Amino acid sequence: MKSHFLRKSLLSISAVVLVAGCASSPPPRESGFLGDYSRLEKQDAPGGGTRLAYINPAFTPEKYSALWVDPVVFYPEPKATENVSMATMNQVRQYMDEAVRARLASKVRLVNHAGPGVAHVRLAITAVGAETEALAPYQYIPIGLIITGAKAAIEGGRPQNASLAIETQVLDSQTGQLLFASVRGGTGDKIQSTAQGQGSVQPQNLKALIDTWADGAAAQVGRYVKPL
Repeated sequence: MKSHFLRKSLLSISAVVLVAGCASSPPPRESGFLGDYSRLEKQDAPGGGTRLAYINPAFTPEKYSALWVDPVVFYPEPKATENVSMATMNQVRQYMDEAVRARLASKVRLVNHAGPGVAHVRLAITAVGAETEALAPYQYIPIGLIITGAKAAIEGGRPQNASLAIETQVLDSQTGQLLFASVRGGTGDKIQSTAQGQGSVQPQNLKALIDTWADGAAAQVGRYVKPL
């Protein structure tokens, strides 16, 4: 009986310590979509700028002749904020999905199933927001890329940048071997501050940025998958 009571007491104390530790610990710096971030290295990104990426030497056109592209997702699932509505998030996701598929389809063969020589592409949007807005829990940017974090205080209705971060993973569709992984963030068009009554991010604020990323991916995909 005493042993049972002692065990329960120790578990209760452990739980309190754990909660206290979580409350005081820093927020996560990775979304978790990629699982393993240890192999990512900073490099130049297609279309300009930089990214954190890993490229498997086995990912070559001699071994891969098609891509199986999953629908673009949010990770984790987002919630609307004062600055970004769910309608906007869904429109941004749809636009990115269509842009990526269209560009890739013009360069390599796309399929909808696993198979020999098929690389499986997974892509997630990990943040959509305004450059000067604080992050909500679901918007923590992987590897500390502070895209939607507070870079400067808003003064006198100064414009903000709409911002976006994405993670991409490519696997061998049959073996699950990691072929490619990357994390990238960027800013789109200016938006006005909420002080001026125009503070919500709109899909068009991010379309040029998404187009740039999709064009860059299409320009490089022939290095890894057999071109059409």
